[in-house]
Amino acid sequence: MSRFFIKVFVPGPFFEPLTYSSDKPIEAGLRVKAPLGSREIVGISAGEASEPQDLSTIKSILEVLDDAPVIDPSHHALIRFASDYYLAPAGDLLLSSLPAAIRKGKPFPLAKTEQGQSQPPHYPLTDEQQHAIDCVNQASGDFQCFLLQGVTGSGKTQVFSELIRKTLERGKQVLLLVPEIGLTGQMVTRIQQQLTGTLAVSHSGLADGARAKAFVAASQGTADVLIGTRSALFTPMPNLGLILVDEEHDGAYKNQEGCRYSARDLAIVRAQQMRIPVVLSSATPSLESWHQAELGKYIRLRLSSRPGQQPSPTIRLIDARHDKPKDGLSDASRRAIGDAIDRQQQALVFLNRRGYSPVLMCADCGWIPGCRHCDAKPTLHRHPNVLWCHHCDHRQQSITVCPECSGLNLLAVGLGTERLEEALATAFPDTPVIRVDRDTTARRRAFEQLIQPVIDGDPCILVGTQMLAKGHDFKNLSTVIVTDADQGLSGADFRSVEHFAQLLTQVSGRAGRHGARGQVLVQTHRPDSGWFDRILKQNYDELAAAIMAERQQFQWPPDTHLALISARASTAEAVFTALGDVAHAIRALNSPVRLLGPAPAPMERRNRQYHGQLLILGKRPLLQWVLKETGPW
Repeated sequence: MSRFFIKVFVPGPFFEPLTYSSDKPIEAGLRVKAPLGSREIVGISAGEASEPQDLSTIKSILEVLDDAPVIDPSHHALIRFASDYYLAPAGDLLLSSLPAAIRKGKPFPLAKTEQGQSQPPHYPLTDEQQHAIDCVNQASGDFQCFLLQGVTGSGKTQVFSELIRKTLERGKQVLLLVPEIGLTGQMVTRIQQQLTGTLAVSHSGLADGARAKAFVAASQGTADVLIGTRSALFTPMPNLGLILVDEEHDGAYKNQEGCRYSARDLAIVRAQQMRIPVVLSSATPSLESWHQAELGKYIRLRLSSRPGQQPSPTIRLIDARHDKPKDGLSDASRRAIGDAIDRQQQALVFLNRRGYSPVLMCADCGWIPGCRHCDAKPTLHRHPNVLWCHHCDHRQQSITVCPECSGLNLLAVGLGTERLEEALATAFPDTPVIRVDRDTTARRRAFEQLIQPVIDGDPCILVGTQMLAKGHDFKNLSTVIVTDADQGLSGADFRSVEHFAQLLTQVSGRAGRHGARGQVLVQTHRPDSGWFDRILKQNYDELAAAIMAERQQFQWPPDTHLALISARASTAEAVFTALGDVAHAIRALNSPVRLLGPAPAPMERRNRQYHGQLLILGKRPLLQWVLKETGPW
């Protein structure tokens, strides 16, 4: 009997496929069952291998699960690039890119799609919108990266709808990425209204079976449009003709669990490999994308105004040193909310901190509880009544007696969204208060149910975190209150100012998108900060240029590139020994990269383990060479 040798991508720390034997040839891309150690695993065939010299360790494939490949060559090429660039095991990347049901070896379900409604646009295209559409259409059939930079409410989604329509007319498919699950519902509704074809939706909030059906629909060409979060990037689409990335600046496009990658950056790579255009869209582009457009590597397409001459909202600072907030709200903010409610409109109160209070403290001795597994302080929650560590998820019953002095005078210090909701419900008892954060949206479809009254235009007060800050189009929302603007200016990350400016601009952009001009009130103890002066001008290019000049001065990205090597272990000694060995190996190369560290991570002890890091700065090719010469570790 003939014996064939097959390469198989398997889960685990393997940068190359493992070799197995089979009594028949197995096509690349098919799922197989195979032994790995003492387990049976599902892997992906990578085609035939040459006969190995040592046959004693070669195990046999147990079963072939498919008649047709699960992945196509373009999917394989993207995984290969990501594995090489991010130094991630190819098998882990490939298998994690598949829906759970397919990854576990279950049979392929039937494809499921939704039909478009073929409605006409609500308003005629502006000249800038038409110019953007024409530019992207002219690039069809070849690679080009576009940066669609438009003020909030300028009709970027309408541009998407028109680009989708024209791409479908050419018989091609479209992949549309959104950063968060909460944005998919409204995006699907708005795209579906004008869509003449079919669409599928894929994100982690769906049941495993629903995601598998969307995967099948896209990979078989049944779905004309696939809308999804970052994991949807890897879905095979045989007729892909255009990739759209909404809110491209959003950090949610970076996968921080398991294999690290940036879905935005890989979207550009996928478009380049398939020779199709890709459009990155944002009112506040990441500094990396903005810089590429300044250099002329990306084509910038501007939308400088809202359709119908709708004015941008007015933004004014509230000096919290004089108009002191009570329960998180200054008198001016309370008046603005009351005025909006009196006009039968909606107000959004923004605080990027969930829970009731960030600190519980004994007023008699100053004792503050800590997390037993982290260096962090747990956040006080009232529903349920627990001290909850947001870093390791450990929860313990809230404390009523101080363990240090036996005092009963325990104070909740600071505000979270729970406490703000409570204060607003007391101040405006006749108005619905809707809180939107990770706690209230944990259940499937909870987000859509919570914001439905807002979409319907019912007068209400929204309280929420950054989940509400971007992408949403609430037609009756006229007023935005930013309760703690200083929080964003004091971060340790060198990107803190960039992220704060993006977040403030995005949340401000929810106000006054329809009807009367909106207003935004920003409460701060630092109204004389130069960054506020730039943000209030609502000129993102000027702001980005100032941040870029600061980055160039200190040689931080995107002026250079940065790699982070992290280590974790049960003891700090083990962490720094491992990172010290890596640093020694890098220095032995005598390369011109800069090393910072080894040093403790910003939170050294997290989830019962110690964390350390080593930063490497240099030009991208040099970084890649250094990492490959010294790794994997």
